[in-house]
Amino acid sequence: MPLSPVDLYEQLKPHLGENETKALIEYVDGKIRGEVATKEDIQLLKGDMLLLKADLEKQIQGLRSDLEKQILGLRADMEKRIQDVRMLVIVVLVVVIILNPKVMELVGRILGVVK
Repeated sequence: MPLSPVDLYEQLKPHLGENETKALIEYVDGKIRGEVATKEDIQLLKGDMLLLKADLEKQIQGLRSDLEKQILGLRADMEKRIQDVRMLVIVVLVVVIILNPKVMELVGRILGVVK
């Protein structure tokens, strides 16, 4: 069971004297009150933590939104480039077919134009 301030005073008074005991108890009491968090301190700290948490969540959501926009932009760019590559392949195939006389002859035979 913890000692009350009065019990502590009574135990120290014979060893230290009345004035010194009062001074010591007041000093220790002041130190304890200055360094121990009160319920109000804890409530304020909780409030600050909730504000920090809300701010961090808002920042994370903003970053997530920015990242999603960048990903959508990259997807659109990739789709455009894929279309460009497809068109390039088709043009190359058409040029190869047109410039190759054997291929033109084959196409003519298939279509019945050349015998």
